[in-house]
Amino acid sequence: MRERASYAFATVSIAAGLGVRDGAVRDVRIAWGGVASRPWRAGTAEDLLRNGPATPEAFLAAAEAELSAAEPLPGNAYKVTLARNLTVAVLTRLAEEASA
Repeated sequence: MRERASYAFATVSIAAGLGVRDGAVRDVRIAWGGVASRPWRAGTAEDLLRNGPATPEAFLAAAEAELSAAEPLPGNAYKVTLARNLTVAVLTRLAEEASA
């Protein structure tokens, strides 16, 4: 996700994989870039999602749980919102693709 189309770099990025069977998350991997000094593996979110429903509501709850401990630097608090929204959007898309 870039703040502006003219920027050549992502403000926040995500790498994610999602395995869904019968509407439930069987496996999930989430890593964010641009939100910490190194890539951030979202282990709490992954744990919350496994064996639960593959829904936008579940993705939102997991992202919020992961980000609840975030301590953004001055001027970077907006990245928490970007990471949360990007996570929900990407996981929702992956779940839809898995169901197709």
